[in-house]
Amino acid sequence: MEIHVFAAVLFAAMLHAGWNTLVKAGSDKLVSTTLVASGGGLIALPLIFIAPLPAIESWPYLLASAIIHIGYFTAIVLLYRNADLSVAYPVTRGSAPLLATIIAAFSLEEIPTGLALAGAISLSCGILWLATDGIRKGGLDRTTLFVALINAGIIALYTVVDGVGGRLSQHSVSYNIWLEFLDGIFFVPLALFMRGRSLIRPLVTQWKIALLGGGAAFASYGIAIWAMTQAPIGHVAAVRESSVFFATLFGAILLGEKFGRSRYVAAAFVAVGLAALRFG
Repeated sequence: MEIHVFAAVLFAAMLHAGWNTLVKAGSDKLVSTTLVASGGGLIALPLIFIAPLPAIESWPYLLASAIIHIGYFTAIVLLYRNADLSVAYPVTRGSAPLLATIIAAFSLEEIPTGLALAGAISLSCGILWLATDGIRKGGLDRTTLFVALINAGIIALYTVVDGVGGRLSQHSVSYNIWLEFLDGIFFVPLALFMRGRSLIRPLVTQWKIALLGGGAAFASYGIAIWAMTQAPIGHVAAVRESSVFFATLFGAILLGEKFGRSRYVAAAFVAVGLAALRFG
């Protein structure tokens, strides 16, 4: 992976951890998640009239991803109601890189090198280790753990779908613009159906939070889709999940969650994994 792609994906990882921290910090997780989805859609709305249309071959992937993202946003609401950010986030994101690498290997024949595979395993182990303190202390119940693992599968699935769709689109920026727009169009009505008209007021009054969170999500995933046109999908997925390290720091510093000693060891695994992926 080229250094500029690697650096861009790391930046995207920080942005992703940032908007997830925003959702976790909100008192109502459905409201917070809907704000992010609607904010991304609002940012994308004027851009769809400016940017070129993605190539027709990419539209089945674009629509499939938007549908898959409904499950992703729904799982986020359920996760952050019952678990710390520094617990739920690592379990969810930590399982995804290997799954995405495996899916890409079988469906796209993107076989990772030995060093890259070792890096993905090291990164995943370090990320999952970051969650062990919280799990041992009862910060994650069985039901929430199940939701986290299901969401990991969802993440791996849409990562591969968007990796292929972004490549076929011939314009990864336009692909992301339309995806963010469709995410808002699909998820916001579902949220309104679940909560009713009481959801409208916070969506209107908290528009600044919507644009902040939605902007971070928009930029983060836009970078990821572009990166998957420049490097193997599994490599990008694994580096992107270094967002767990940022989420753990944000959870400790901004949300007051405890940072156990073992997490420093886990951080070393993350660093080794990132280095292996960079040079593999």
